Amino acid sequence: MVVVGGIKEGGRWDNSVERMLMSGITPGNEEDRETGLPHQRFNQKLEVGYALTPKKVKRFLQPRLELLARKKGISFVAIDQNRPLCEQGPFDIVLHKLSGKEWHQNLEDYQEKHPEVIVLDPPRAIKRLHNRQSMLQDVVDLNLVDLYGRVGVPKQLVVALDPSSIPESVVKAGLVLPLRFSAQSLSIYQSGRFHISKPLVIDGTSKSHELSIAYDHFSLSLLEPPLLLQEFVNHGGVVFKVYVVGEAIKVVRRFSLPDVTEQELLRTSGIYRFPRVSCAAASADCADLDPAVAELPPRPLLERLARELRHRLGLQLFNMDIIRQRGSKDRYFVIDINYFPGYGKLPGYELMFIDFLSDLGQNKPKRHMSFND
Repeated sequence: MVVVGGIKEGGRWDNSVERMLMSGITPGNEEDRETGLPHQRFNQKLEVGYALTPKKVKRFLQPRLELLARKKGISFVAIDQNRPLCEQGPFDIVLHKLSGKEWHQNLEDYQEKHPEVIVLDPPRAIKRLHNRQSMLQDVVDLNLVDLYGRVGVPKQLVVALDPSSIPESVVKAGLVLPLRFSAQSLSIYQSGRFHISKPLVIDGTSKSHELSIAYDHFSLSLLEPPLLLQEFVNHGGVVFKVYVVGEAIKVVRRFSLPDVTEQELLRTSGIYRFPRVSCAAASADCADLDPAVAELPPRPLLERLARELRHRLGLQLFNMDIIRQRGSKDRYFVIDINYFPGYGKLPGYELMFIDFLSDLGQNKPKRHMSFND
């Protein structure tokens, strides 16, 4: 008789192993009832040091994330920001979202001494996203066009110094009067379009995420440089937020600024300020929307865009705000890119993130392994 699997106990064979094999489950790979993840006979021990603000820790390191991490042999260890990194660890991965030259220098010194450690993400790569002009340049250079659609950037203009020069600069940039604008992100209306003005530098404060629209020519001179004037594109009031975690992407809908009609522009003047427009509370995923507005961009297009930008930006953790021009099925614009966004707002982010960290650990030199009896 051939025994497929079993344990002899008290003169009888326990057929539990055989039953697992017949069900397609290998010993040591049983599914955990609490997390839905398979138990693994061999677990890599992965030490992930994190340097995040208290607010980010609370939103990101949620109980389910830490539970899934433990099942995968991943430990999250808080980095003491008051001590040199070289005195801490050892770490396999460093996860961070802190600003300041001192922290960046601390991190670069650590990388130089420990090149085997994966840093998510390099400070020099992150810095490009702190400036709205350089942030979107890679999308411009990519000029992505394929059978699924075209991806670009709204026409934009950087105003560095004198606000009185804005009207002339707008004309030189090819924006013909009459102009209309919108709140602390400036919007200029021209032939059915208007431009939106945004603070040029993103410093993590709420002010750097404010938008404003100026509705008349005089208002242009009231804006405070440095800022970016970005053409506003009517998009049905919905923005697609594309979250990127390594090779994985996930898309959600959020409410955005509403479309602006010619009638509104004719009867409105001055500057109108908007708070931060897109947030988890403004989810549009379950809203009763026009199907033409609600339809998600084609996944192959988003996957290609994410892959290209990962390579060009040198980042693994970011999201993109994408809009589709109202009345078009395949014309898309990237209007914003953020490093290490609020993944805690994203349904199911925990498994997505843990799989990513686990894959990173498997593809780097294995520092130590353990055998689970």
